[in-house]
Amino acid sequence: MDRPHPTVPLSRAYPCADGGPVIDRVDPRIFTLTYFSRCLDCTFCHDACCQYGADTEIVRMHALEPHRAELEKYLGVPAADWFRTDEDDFGILDEAEYPGGRYTRTQVAELPEGRSPHNEWACVFLDRSPGGRGCLIHRFALERGIDVHAIKPMVCLLFPVSFADGALIPAYEFELDDELVCQGSGDPLYASARADIAHYFGPALVAELDALASAHAAPRANGVVPLTVC
Repeated sequence: MDRPHPTVPLSRAYPCADGGPVIDRVDPRIFTLTYFSRCLDCTFCHDACCQYGADTEIVRMHALEPHRAELEKYLGVPAADWFRTDEDDFGILDEAEYPGGRYTRTQVAELPEGRSPHNEWACVFLDRSPGGRGCLIHRFALERGIDVHAIKPMVCLLFPVSFADGALIPAYEFELDDELVCQGSGDPLYASARADIAHYFGPALVAELDALASAHAAPRANGVVPLTVC
């Protein structure tokens, strides 16, 4: 995947604990781009970031199987309609950067009238009821004492940070003009994703990223950014 923005090399490579991505660079924009990170306190986005569904590593799809019957009742959606695995739709694709080496996407479903002023469709795992908010996989896990990382897609938990070709980068939505109504005032992308980055890649990566974040936030002398990019 082409990256139009420069990246900062890290001191070493950091493999994901679940397999998949190995991170050795970072796009410094994760330290400077900001958005309203207190998602469920937001009164204006209506979960717009969930409108297209999400990439799901195949191991997370399989991790839902033991909860299938209960989750079908919880969602009100049969398991056959959760993922776009049909070859005539998205299918299941090979990708070494995803844990398990393969991934698909979650299905989307039409939103009821009045659910969102921004979009008419959203991820099938979103609480799509009028006035509802948030991811039902996440809520399901919290209510049952399940580690949310075990069953929720990695890209969702890392959002608004993502990964590509060994680099931590801003999620794709930040490349699109006016795609996220929550972009702007708020916390840096890295601050929001920091705990989940630690879960997947360990405290040593977070320590190095913390130092880079501090350096990038330091006063610029003569307009020079104190990071080496490549």
